Amino acid sequence: MNHNLYHLLKREIRASIVLARNYRLSGERRLAIQFLNDAALCRRELIELEGC
Repeated sequence: MNHNLYHLLKREIRASIVLARNYRLSGERRLAIQFLNDAALCRRELIELEGC
């Protein structure tokens, strides 16, 4: 497993969740959902990477 890719994906997930929270708090529900979807996609990639 590529450790750099692993850490980049984890950072991407955290950043997407933080952005989703901030957009949700500012009333931008659709943007928040987009960032949560991005986090879910990154999480799926991370799981696939761990399975290799």
